[in-house]
Amino acid sequence: MKIVDTNERLHKRISALSSKVLVFPILTSLERHPHQTRISAILISDGVTDLFVNYNNIDASCVSDTIDFSPFEEVMIVGMKEFLHHYDFLPNMYDLEMSLFHEARDFDVEEKPIYTIFRRRKAPKANDLIPIWKHYEQFQDWKRLWSQNPTSSKFSQLYPKTLNWVESGGLYTDSHITEYTSYNMLTTTSRPSNAFGGVNYAALPKDGDARKRFISRFEGGKLYQLDFDGYHIRLIAKLIGVDIPLDIKAHKWLADQYGADLKDAKAITFRQLYGGVQDEYKHIPFFSKTSEYIESLWNEFLRNRLTFTPIMSRKIEIIDSLNKNKLFNYILQAVETERNILILDKLSNMRQDSKSLPILYTYDSILFDVDPSDGLDYILKIKKVMESDGFPTDIEIGDNYKDMVKVNL
Repeated sequence: MKIVDTNERLHKRISALSSKVLVFPILTSLERHPHQTRISAILISDGVTDLFVNYNNIDASCVSDTIDFSPFEEVMIVGMKEFLHHYDFLPNMYDLEMSLFHEARDFDVEEKPIYTIFRRRKAPKANDLIPIWKHYEQFQDWKRLWSQNPTSSKFSQLYPKTLNWVESGGLYTDSHITEYTSYNMLTTTSRPSNAFGGVNYAALPKDGDARKRFISRFEGGKLYQLDFDGYHIRLIAKLIGVDIPLDIKAHKWLADQYGADLKDAKAITFRQLYGGVQDEYKHIPFFSKTSEYIESLWNEFLRNRLTFTPIMSRKIEIIDSLNKNKLFNYILQAVETERNILILDKLSNMRQDSKSLPILYTYDSILFDVDPSDGLDYILKIKKVMESDGFPTDIEIGDNYKDMVKVNL
């Protein structure tokens, strides 16, 4: 390992590396949100040469002032979502864990005990205090995984990129501070959880005042939430080739076929989708085709011992306790997540001069903080992107996240 602690040495060492590199960023704090801390050091390897870049000694206001990753063919990053809080995204960047996850490979790296010790002590600059050789030991574990040559994929690039974009905005509060969310991408189905600082932002209760503190950061600004109508129903309809009219609510469309009121119909629908289709509802084409899809998916899975997600072809292999309904739900949540990633990526590419930004993504909805200078045109452009391919949305608007009112635009 070569320790780099001057700008001159850094430029020389970086330029001598080969075309593919592994990057292991070390944030100063183990406790604070990545957006609210800094880069303490970066370990970089091309498989032959290992560099330890110490940012406590290098003269730079940010990482991009000293390292240009654009010439490399591939930059595989440990914790890309967190790193992007300190470095602008480049099209050659991929997340190592997500690359391994995409191929259903083992990516479990045990954290070295010293990190656990310092985390328990809540040391504000823990990683500045941990010896360099301990960081290097952890890096070696990641290098061993990287040596398996995981395939860089759209999934391993766009997933961390888009969720970082949402995290970076943060939720502005009536106390004039910003709370940052933190998406956990490493879940069984790839549907991210979202909690930080003891707050579960993915499931903020609608009752009470938990949501009321979140307001717009812009003078005269408003919060807008775009919510997909009957999202899982419409996602399934796309998978099985059933057309649901755009001018009717998906749950109402099924309720009319049951001959039931909306409340009872929703309960019936959820039982069929998440517990298996009952025979008494198989006369309805939506459910007969759903049942056929579930059986076909399960039979293929048993035959090949694996399957792939429909949008980004992420591999799902055999795991304990898996049954056909659970596999169907895995696929459904994966389709939901992967479609939303593509939507968020499109939105991030069209932001350009707008001040408004997304501040919370919760599976079937996205919350935006909208500056009045962007006007209604901004929301209508977002709505058009989100509704592509037949997924209508509802819009709510409010001065805070609790008191949201549905509007018709």
